[in-house]
Amino acid sequence: MLVTGGTGYLGAHGVRALVDRGHAVRVFVRDPNRLATVLAPMGLDPPEHVVGDLIDAAAVAAAMDGCDAVVHCGGMVSLSRRDADAVLAINPAAARNVIDAAIAQGLDPIVHVSSVTALFTPGAGPVHPDLPVARCHSAYGRSKALAEEHARRRQAEGASVVITYPAGVTGPPAGPVTGAVADSIGTILRTGSMPLADARVSYVDVRDVAELHHRLLVPGLGPRRFVCGGHLLDGPGIARLLRELTGRRMPVLPVPGLAWRGLGRAVDAAARILPIDPVFTHEAMELSTRWEGADDRPVVDDLGLSFRDLRETFRAAIDGLVGTGALTARQAGRPA
Repeated sequence: MLVTGGTGYLGAHGVRALVDRGHAVRVFVRDPNRLATVLAPMGLDPPEHVVGDLIDAAAVAAAMDGCDAVVHCGGMVSLSRRDADAVLAINPAAARNVIDAAIAQGLDPIVHVSSVTALFTPGAGPVHPDLPVARCHSAYGRSKALAEEHARRRQAEGASVVITYPAGVTGPPAGPVTGAVADSIGTILRTGSMPLADARVSYVDVRDVAELHHRLLVPGLGPRRFVCGGHLLDGPGIARLLRELTGRRMPVLPVPGLAWRGLGRAVDAAARILPIDPVFTHEAMELSTRWEGADDRPVVDDLGLSFRDLRETFRAAIDGLVGTGALTARQAGRPA
């Protein structure tokens, strides 16, 4: 089977899960040097691979020759304003090329990895797979929404496209790659406090998402969609967990979500006239403070997937940050 994005954070763990379970995996990569830097530290021998670019439709189609299924994790992840045009050009095109080539060659299933951000609308309740595609403002969000719309069109035509929507994916690193969610945990530990009292975040272990994708590799079941939310924590809950794992105080700052969303609007306005790449955008603050969780009961009930204890997931993420130098041993603390 073909895996795109196999040297990224989620894709690398997916490759390991598939290889461990006896699948013959071919990885589609843009930079083959990352096979050694990302997959080798995970204990994987260099898998069969094809070098190419996801926006090259012919290269994508050629890479699928002889494959029976595909897991599409590839794409460009960036919230930087300077990358906006590239993100919008790459991600929807990559999804079209992978999905359409797989349909043309009869691959089944075609697993397209989306994100809960493609479905999140403030006030709509917990995210579930039948929600309409969200109206996103960031370039990255719009790129995921456009890719989602194409995948759903092919599902409506009856193609065996399976879409997954992971939430905040974290856990052990993939070589030097720790993932954006682990990086956010590192930011909290470096500052020594939980800045968002009204935060609500769904965390899921990267190994559980990899297992989900393995379980979906059953042909003949047609189009399906699955949200993979994992564990929902609020701001005090995140602080308690980090306090338990590190022995540090981790106070929760009493700043309400309304204030953070207001800050996001102000930052957005400033970014329209200043050459800055803001992190605290209004869209990010809406997601962080108005998230209502995810309905992933079909993953648990129908597929039999059980989520790891979040203490194990966070411990692995923190250890990975220490191992890559993103956290000091003192910042990581010791279990309380």
